Amino acid sequence: MKRIALILAKLFAVCAALGLCVLLYLFSVGYFDPQPAIGYLHSPKELPYVDLDALEDRFAENGVRFLLGDESAGYEPAARELIEQGAQVLIVSEDEDILDPALLRLARRHSVPLVVVGRSPQLQEMEDYDKLWYVGSNPALGGELLGEEMAMGFRDGTIADANGDLLLQYSLYLSDIGPYHQALSYYALQECEHYGVYSNLLEYLDENDDPLPFTAEALAGQQKPELLLCTTAGDARFLYDLAEQLGWLEGDAPVRIAAVAENPELAQALVNDGVAVAASYYDIDQITQVAGQLALNALDKQFAGQGLELQPDETGRFFIPFGLVTTIEDE
Repeated sequence: MKRIALILAKLFAVCAALGLCVLLYLFSVGYFDPQPAIGYLHSPKELPYVDLDALEDRFAENGVRFLLGDESAGYEPAARELIEQGAQVLIVSEDEDILDPALLRLARRHSVPLVVVGRSPQLQEMEDYDKLWYVGSNPALGGELLGEEMAMGFRDGTIADANGDLLLQYSLYLSDIGPYHQALSYYALQECEHYGVYSNLLEYLDENDDPLPFTAEALAGQQKPELLLCTTAGDARFLYDLAEQLGWLEGDAPVRIAAVAENPELAQALVNDGVAVAASYYDIDQITQVAGQLALNALDKQFAGQGLELQPDETGRFFIPFGLVTTIEDE
């Protein structure tokens, strides 16, 4: 009887040892670790800076939970709640140029990487936190792309030099005069000069030197520009209708319209409807792809640009290339 008990005891000890080994192995491979999670903070305006469904699908394929922050809460309270739920990386949609200081302090305290989409943080913010990255567009790059196409069109005659003065006579229409749109138009004109095409801004003024409104009635009889430049799809459509009312789209030297659209689909639609050239500055599919990869890389503590064709600038910004849709080369 004692011998049977001894055998059973040895068998139990062996099983316990094997069980312990299996348990230790499962701990070593993270079997009992909670599922990793990435959180998302909505911007106050809740603008669609990324495709949330596409992000959720991509993270699920990688075994990662995707947690959405409280839309009604501020950045810091929503981020704190996500971190308590297990979020190890946060994707932040930002409407303003300055990140919430409380959010930055919270991220530093918990060593949580931040991937920002929408508006870019300030340079100092980027430099002060080495786990802060940005994915978006650079108006300088977009302006340069648009300006090169404008210059080539003027040089080959697609944009007519109607008065033969070798200057690109243009009118600028900005319904939104924010710094982003101003930078787009500025760099477009600078790039024209880089290619040897100098320009002259036509300013339509009344007898008191006050600006005339951009209406068919006000501009009737005014000098026709060779190019109309604008920085939104809405402005491009407004200018096209205006030019059509004024007869500027007719004749041997029709006015051309160069525009910036919010995304590739709008840019293509503008060109299909008669705009000469349109650059698109926000490709949500590419933004989503890059932001998702950055978040996964941060989760795995890898180099931020791992698996991406893009490389960040010295501050940690990943700039998505502008797209260009044009009819200039076809004419």
